[in-house]
Amino acid sequence: MKFTTQKQVRFQHCDPAGIVFYPQYFVLLHEVQEDFLAHIGFAEHALIAGGTGVPIVDLKAEFLGMCRYGDQLSITLELTRIGRSSLGMAYTIHASPTTPGEAAAIKLRAHGVVVYSELPHGKPVRIPENLRYALTPYLETHQEKHDYKNPTP
Repeated sequence: MKFTTQKQVRFQHCDPAGIVFYPQYFVLLHEVQEDFLAHIGFAEHALIAGGTGVPIVDLKAEFLGMCRYGDQLSITLELTRIGRSSLGMAYTIHASPTTPGEAAAIKLRAHGVVVYSELPHGKPVRIPENLRYALTPYLETHQEKHDYKNPTP
């Protein structure tokens, strides 16, 4: 199952030409991660208050098209792996069509790895069973695997 949320490209995301400035995509992806964790009942702020967190240790992105000020984005997150203490997360950003009959275009694909860790030192710890249970429905179940060294459309 995929988690999907909607975001709008705001002025703060853009460069002077009105195009999303590439570091802002990473801000959007983190917002989706926060939204996802809250959706499954493990809000990031509550994890942090309890002495754990999920800092990112790896993030790769493939930029496939521009997003502009005002665009409506549909962003999906799907887990590619649930390890002992780490999670693989695959993201896709689609921009809503700007003309009737046009298909939503993929603008970005990304894959990240986060590690469930004790804070503040960042020591990896085993993902608790209740969190693992909440994550499992979002684990990628199809045969397609994400290859960001040799991406395919």
